[in-house]
Amino acid sequence: MDQQANRLLSDITIIDLTRVLSGPFATMWLGEMGANVIKVEIPGTGDESRKNPVFVNGISSFFITENRNKRSITLNMKSEEGKELLKELVKKGDVLVENFRPDVMERLSLSYEKLAEVNPRLIYCSISGFGSYGPYTKRPAYDVVSQAMGGIMSVTGEKGGEPLKVGTSIGDIAGGMNAIIGILAALHYREVTGRGQRVETSLTDSVIALMQPENNRYFVTGKVTPRTGNHYPANCPYGTYHAKDDVFMIGCGKDDLFAKLCEKVLERPELAKDERYSTISARVAHYDEVGEILENWAADYTAEEVVEKLLANGIPASPILSIAEISKDPHFAGARQMFPKIDQPGVGEFTVTAVPIKFSGAEVSPQRPCPALGEHNEEIYGGMLGLSPEKISELKEKGVI
Repeated sequence: MDQQANRLLSDITIIDLTRVLSGPFATMWLGEMGANVIKVEIPGTGDESRKNPVFVNGISSFFITENRNKRSITLNMKSEEGKELLKELVKKGDVLVENFRPDVMERLSLSYEKLAEVNPRLIYCSISGFGSYGPYTKRPAYDVVSQAMGGIMSVTGEKGGEPLKVGTSIGDIAGGMNAIIGILAALHYREVTGRGQRVETSLTDSVIALMQPENNRYFVTGKVTPRTGNHYPANCPYGTYHAKDDVFMIGCGKDDLFAKLCEKVLERPELAKDERYSTISARVAHYDEVGEILENWAADYTAEEVVEKLLANGIPASPILSIAEISKDPHFAGARQMFPKIDQPGVGEFTVTAVPIKFSGAEVSPQRPCPALGEHNEEIYGGMLGLSPEKISELKEKGVI
C-alpha cells in the first residue's frame, strides 16, 4: 500500500501562517496525521521561534519539535505580489491557519471574507490571545497571560500560598488542540455542505474551558475553589503524600476504593465505617486527618513500596515521574512509542514527542523533518503554482519570497 494512502489527512493541504507555539503545534499534529502542511515564513528571518533555545548545532530544538512534518516557503505578505501569491496558494489549499493579532490579517486585506472570495471551500482558522471580538481583543497575550486570565493560576499553588502557573505552556497547547478540533469539525461540515467557514479559538477561552470542574463548583455553590497544592478539593485521599523516602500520588476517588484501602492496605477496616471518613464529602472535610493516617502508615515504606502495595490492591497510585524517567519507561517510551526519532538535517537523530492518538486503520507518525527556511520555495512555487525558475528568481530578488 502507498504510504500516504494510510494517512488520515493525506488529501488535505494546509497553509500555515503561524509562529511560535499554539499554531505550529496544531499544524504539526495535523501534519503528523498526513496533511500536506506548507509553512509560510517571513523572508530572511522566518518564524521568530527559529531563535528559541535550546540549540543543537545552531538549530533551535524548540523549532524542530513544533515544525516537523512541514515544508517551508518564504513570502512577504505585505507586498502586493506576496498577497497575490498567497491567494494562489489558497485556491489550491483546504485550510489556512494563522495566529496573528486579530487585526493583522484584516489590515493586510487577507481576512477570511477576502480569501473566501478566492476559495469558498476554505477553512480559515484563527488562534489569538483573547479572540477576535470582545473588550480584550486588542490586548497582547502570551501563554502566561492566558493562564492568569483564564483562572487556572487561581487554583494552582500551595494552600495559603501565591498563585502559580502550570509548569508547561498549557494555554498555547490547549489553544492548539482546540484549533485542531475546530478544523476537523469544519472539514467534516464542508464534506456535508460544500461550504468552508472561519474557525476561531483563543488561548484564554481554552484555559477557561479546562476549568470546567472548578467553574461548575462556583456556579452551583457560589464558592471559588481554593488553592490546595497537590490535593484535590473535591475528593480525598486524592493527591500526593509522603512515604519514608519520597512522595507518591494516590487517586482514591470512590467510597468503595477507600473501603478497600482501609481493609486491604492499611488493615484498619473500621476507618471506612467512621462517619468522619465514610463518604467523599466527609473525608474532604477531614482531609488533614486522612492525610495523617495515610502518611503514618506510609512512613514505614519507600514510595516505590507504597505504590506497589496500593496497585496490588486496585488502588490508583503512582510515583512522580520526570521526563528523564518517562523517556526510559517500558510503557510510555516502549509500548506506547511516545518518543519517536526523526533524522533532522544538520542535527542527526532527534527525539520528538508523539501525537498521543492511536488509530487501528491509519498510521500517525513523523512525516518529514523540520524544514530549513524557504527550503521548498522552488517545489511549491514551481511545482504547485507553476511559476518558472526565472519568475521565482525575480521574486526572490525583489524580496517577495
